[in-house]
Amino acid sequence: MSSRASVSLHHMIWAQYRLPFLKVILLNLVNAAVSVGIIAYINQTFISQPVFNILSWSSLGQFALLVLLLLVTTFVSQYALTRLGHKFVYELRTKLVKQIIDTTVPQIDHLGSARLLASLSSDIQSITVAFVRMPELVQGVILSIGVGLYLGWLSLPLLLIVMFWIAMTIWISTLLVKHVYTHLTKLREINDVLYQDYQSIIEGRKELALNQHRAEKLYTDDFLAHAKSYEKTVTKSDTFHLSAVNWSNIMMFASIGVIFAVSNYLGISMGIATTFSLTILFMQSPLLHAVGAYPTLQTAQVALDKIQSLELAEYQPLFRTDNTSQHWQTISLTDVNYRYNVSNNSVSNDSDNNNASNNSDIDTQTLIAKDSGRSDNILKDVNLTLQRGDVVFLIGANGSGKSTLAKIITGIFTPTTGAVTIDKQPVDSQNNADYRQLYSAIFSDQHIFKQLIGKQGQQPDEALVNAWLHKLNLQDKISVTDNQLSTDKLSQGQRKRLAMLIAVAEQKDILLLDEWAADQDPAFRRVFYQTLIPELKALGKTLFIISHDDGYFEHADRLLLMKQGRLIELNAEERQRASKDAIAMLA
Repeated sequence: MSSRASVSLHHMIWAQYRLPFLKVILLNLVNAAVSVGIIAYINQTFISQPVFNILSWSSLGQFALLVLLLLVTTFVSQYALTRLGHKFVYELRTKLVKQIIDTTVPQIDHLGSARLLASLSSDIQSITVAFVRMPELVQGVILSIGVGLYLGWLSLPLLLIVMFWIAMTIWISTLLVKHVYTHLTKLREINDVLYQDYQSIIEGRKELALNQHRAEKLYTDDFLAHAKSYEKTVTKSDTFHLSAVNWSNIMMFASIGVIFAVSNYLGISMGIATTFSLTILFMQSPLLHAVGAYPTLQTAQVALDKIQSLELAEYQPLFRTDNTSQHWQTISLTDVNYRYNVSNNSVSNDSDNNNASNNSDIDTQTLIAKDSGRSDNILKDVNLTLQRGDVVFLIGANGSGKSTLAKIITGIFTPTTGAVTIDKQPVDSQNNADYRQLYSAIFSDQHIFKQLIGKQGQQPDEALVNAWLHKLNLQDKISVTDNQLSTDKLSQGQRKRLAMLIAVAEQKDILLLDEWAADQDPAFRRVFYQTLIPELKALGKTLFIISHDDGYFEHADRLLLMKQGRLIELNAEERQRASKDAIAMLA
């Protein structure tokens, strides 16, 4: 997948929400006008006139109405911007999840779950916080402009001096904030490795319980080191941030002294000086909040850059499902090669047809290629034709390429070279997603979804589900209510049976099983081969089964052998030898 240029947060907002954002700016302009009006009213009514001679209930009533109007316009402008911000975050989150769904499995494997979870949680949270604080920034900027225009009308020389003072204050604050941004970028990198530590601790809980030395090293050498690095970095970041805020706060107070000193020197009236001072006090809170909100936007930009660096699939709002012909007869692999290229950090998408894919396939041969720094073919000139209704068994040693072949057949991986065709029609970037809908698969690392889905996404066949609950001997372990499984907290063998129930309910044409029977007890393994396979075939399914149970090879229509990346179909004599001793055939 080719890398895409990073887009800044404000450019993205402007491109996608230009009209709503302009409406928000208009509301904030109204709010700024009301604020300036209050300052002008105070100046004209309470400061520039002999107050006790003209002060009336009417004046106080007008002032109260202005304050009420300020309250309303402030709330409306902040609500509009907050609502726009959360809408942006909602759409960003939903698009990100859809992009992850649409991204190829090799790219997801390459990124790793820790990095993806960090983006889905902390990155999205950072952007949310930025939008929560954005009203403070927008209102502070607009209010400052409006107030500046009014003060300039009162005394341009005094305004220029005050602006110089504030500009100097903000410039020094900006220098401090730059250090904040640097440390925020480092914090985001540390966050990734912390998520990896969390993942190791949670997913490796059994192994850590059995080896306290490993647990101690993981906790001390990895987690504590990363946690301490995070603590030091976030402390530095917050220190610079607080320094910027405190500097701005103190210098705003100091500006009042500057105003009176300059007014005395230039002969400016005490009333104007008092108005300037009152305005500075009025502006201090929104202006400092604006300065304080700016680092959150920087954090959000770091988070957005991190999300964009994932190089996920382009966002597509629709799902492509069940468009492939349901009346297919043959699926063919022709001269298929698959290579893991360690020098290439990019991975193929559905749009990158027949390009090499970077992946994290669990096959041993893939891991060897990674460690040795070589670029080896995991699959070598594989040719295979599946006929509708076939029951095909595949055997092979660890690292021979069995799982990779399974992922090629199902369309999860794209061949480096060669072609996959269905009824002589090539499977390419345009129809690969549709082609994959023909398959249900139970891989060795199968994830269990609690919701049952029927044919083409419809309601599952209740009679079929109940029948297979009993066939799989799960009726005392699982109940189904509103198409939801009651639990998935089962033994590994029972979880594989539960995965079978889910696959059967989907009523797909082809079922691929990767060492499914290996986790079953001997009694149910016999049930699988002697009873379930014929019943699955009777349902019209084509079966592709990775298995080493040589005592049951007789139940296969065809027996294939994967050896060092090459696929061989065994003849009758070879099948007899394999049925007696499959291990000897793998050597």
